[in-house]
Amino acid sequence: MNNPWSLGKLTQGVAIALLIAVLPGVYSSLRGQSSPEPSLLFVQADVSNYARVVLEIEPIRRKYYRQAQQVVSGTVPRNSCFGYNRQNIPNGLEGICEDYLRESLQILQKYNMSLEQFNAMTQRAQVDANFSQRIQQEMLRLLQ
Repeated sequence: MNNPWSLGKLTQGVAIALLIAVLPGVYSSLRGQSSPEPSLLFVQADVSNYARVVLEIEPIRRKYYRQAQQVVSGTVPRNSCFGYNRQNIPNGLEGICEDYLRESLQILQKYNMSLEQFNAMTQRAQVDANFSQRIQQEMLRLLQ
C-alpha cells in the first residue's frame, strides 16, 4: 500500500487499514526493509493483537483523513505523510500527520506491539493469503 489514507484489503473484500505499509506513509521504518521471511511464524496472540491494533487505528485514520481533506479542499495527495519527513508533507498537513502518528503509536504500545513487529505482520499479510485470511478471521471474530 502506498497511501496512508487508503484502506488496504485483505482477502474476501474485507477492507482494513494496514498501518504500513497501513499507514505506510506515516512510518518510515519500513522503507528499504526486505520482505519478511515466508517461514516467519506468528502465534495466534500476535494475530489477535494485530487485529485489535488495526481495528482501533481505523477510526483514527478516518478522522485524520477527513481533517486532511478539509485542509487540502478535497483529494488528499498520495503518501501525504510518507516517511514522516517534514519536507515531503504538504503544507498544512504537518500537525495532522504528527497527531496521527502519535495516536497510532499509542495503540501499538497499548497492545505491547513494536512498530517493527506490526510492519513485519503487515508485509506478511500483503504477500501471504493464508496469513491475511487469519487476520481477517480474527478481525471478524473481534467484531462479533
